[in-house]
Amino acid sequence: MKCLIIAAGQGTRLKAKGEVKPLVPLLGVPLIERVIRSAIEGGADEFYVVTGYEGEQVTCFLKQLAKRLNIAVTLIRNDEWQKENGFSVLKARGVIEKPFLLLMADHLFDSAIIRSLQKQSLNEGEVLLAVDTDKDNPLIDMEDVTKVCIQDGHILNIGKTIDDFNGFDTGLFLCTPAIFEALECACKIHNDTTLSAAIRILAKDKHARSLQTKGFWIDVDDEKAYQKAEKTLLDSLQGKSNDGPVARWLNRPISTRLSKILVNFNITPNQISCFSFILSMIAAGLFALGSYWFLALGGIIAQFASIIDGSDGEVARLKYLSSDYGGWFDAVLDRYADAFLLFGLTWHVYSQHLSPWALGIGFLAIIGSFMLSYTADKYDKLMKNRIQKGVRMGRDIRVFLIFLGAISNQPYLVLIVIAVLMNLETIRRIVICQNDR
Repeated sequence: MKCLIIAAGQGTRLKAKGEVKPLVPLLGVPLIERVIRSAIEGGADEFYVVTGYEGEQVTCFLKQLAKRLNIAVTLIRNDEWQKENGFSVLKARGVIEKPFLLLMADHLFDSAIIRSLQKQSLNEGEVLLAVDTDKDNPLIDMEDVTKVCIQDGHILNIGKTIDDFNGFDTGLFLCTPAIFEALECACKIHNDTTLSAAIRILAKDKHARSLQTKGFWIDVDDEKAYQKAEKTLLDSLQGKSNDGPVARWLNRPISTRLSKILVNFNITPNQISCFSFILSMIAAGLFALGSYWFLALGGIIAQFASIIDGSDGEVARLKYLSSDYGGWFDAVLDRYADAFLLFGLTWHVYSQHLSPWALGIGFLAIIGSFMLSYTADKYDKLMKNRIQKGVRMGRDIRVFLIFLGAISNQPYLVLIVIAVLMNLETIRRIVICQNDR
């Protein structure tokens, strides 16, 4: 599906965040790149971008992005970028002759909306607009949003100042080339170069249709909207289905704040995974040194490593760097880290008590932790669409118990608790998975 993106405006209200609006970074990724990546996820595969203000900078960035993502990007120049957005759309007339998606470079959205648009069939001469019907949407700026009045799937009226409305213009369109004729008509007859003017012309003949949506979208037009978009993206990182209680209520709130900083640096998720692993190794070494103060410091570092361990995946998702290898690599390092932490704790307990029981309990804690991790994939897939009762036992709880045992100087007790909990939970999962064969 072809996709036309308007990126010609100056964006003076967002100037504090960057001189060139399409290139303003949001959590480490320029706005226009977020738009293009979301469109790709939604099914778009060929892009046309209208540039204007500081067009050379935008052009240079898009050429590099096209190589990175291996996509086709055709650049269209609008030297009269001071005019309204409809004039930029009109610049694509003659370049695009089949139905296409029309997006704005500063409108972020859930790719599911694009997929929904593409599923719709358009008759010749029609235009389809995704309309948000949630009047309580906190991401909407009521003073600036374009309002829409819809009825039975048709747009009756559209504009920023209309009083009778029941939805909002998301800036996400599925168009036929009829949009160009409507824009030209609006320019010549009404001297109006806005997209809304063209939609009003199409609406008179019931050629402007609506698709109701309540998915995520936001017009990042000023600093207030920028902050809302940033918060929404960070909030989306929390509440993962396989997060345990410690990850959900302690680790994530801290790791997302760290990730908000890390995305602004040239740091890869794998580098964050390695750093977390190194911290765990340091903690394990401190456990083995023997004294309480080394034990307590090691516990604090181990818990901090667990928090940092959440940032690798968060940075990967925020910067579109997620990969199967990255997830697997992180899991491998986690298993090594767990083994060293528990071995360090076992060594500390044994050096204090010189009891062979400590070695046996340490072994049970290590093997139980490994088996719990080994059974997690199958168990999580089985429970994905079920309401889970009780607490999900995972690495977050295990490391937090190590932290508590270290700072309270009760490593032996915690080692016993970990050995019992990890093995009992593994047995429970085996039974559940067997019953659902």
